[in-house]
Amino acid sequence: MNKTIFYLLSLVIFTGCKSWDSSMLMPKNDPLTPKLLTLERRIEDLSNTTVVANGDELILFTKEVENNLIDPYGDKYGYIALKKNIIKVNHGMGYLIPSAILLYVPTLFGFPCSNISYKVEVEIRIMDRDNKLVSKYSAIGESRVKAAMYYGYSLSNAARKSYSDAILDAFNKIRPQIQLNAANINEKLRLAGKL
Repeated sequence: MNKTIFYLLSLVIFTGCKSWDSSMLMPKNDPLTPKLLTLERRIEDLSNTTVVANGDELILFTKEVENNLIDPYGDKYGYIALKKNIIKVNHGMGYLIPSAILLYVPTLFGFPCSNISYKVEVEIRIMDRDNKLVSKYSAIGESRVKAAMYYGYSLSNAARKSYSDAILDAFNKIRPQIQLNAANINEKLRLAGKL
């Protein structure tokens, strides 16, 4: 009996959830051909005022824009703006009730604590130097991440990962839409001129 308790305590102490680091955030490497002209990045709300974004959103948007959408070097011809709207968040706490009733013993054996899901609408707007709308694209991204010991994330990290994955899913849906009009967008930006 004492050996069983010792092994169980060792298992709990020396194992844990997956770790989360914002450097893990990386959009799919799928650059446009041709890329859009150099644009200034903005994160905005629906009333066209600049807002403060969390660090994960800023990292994702910067990497997506610089790696996939625009040529980051050169004279700027306008702006590219990110707008997002959280449609639905589900923290999936249904797993928590049976686990709590059984004094969290199932959690020690890998039973999930929750299943966090996000549904986020993302809109990307491209504007010329005079802030005139050249083009806009939107998509809904969805994600689901388990919070569990050994193979899942902690509750807070699962929420961050789920939100980030939903934004990445929306970017993956928007990128092909922009690709279809990239040459036309560049022509409109050139006609309007540099910043």
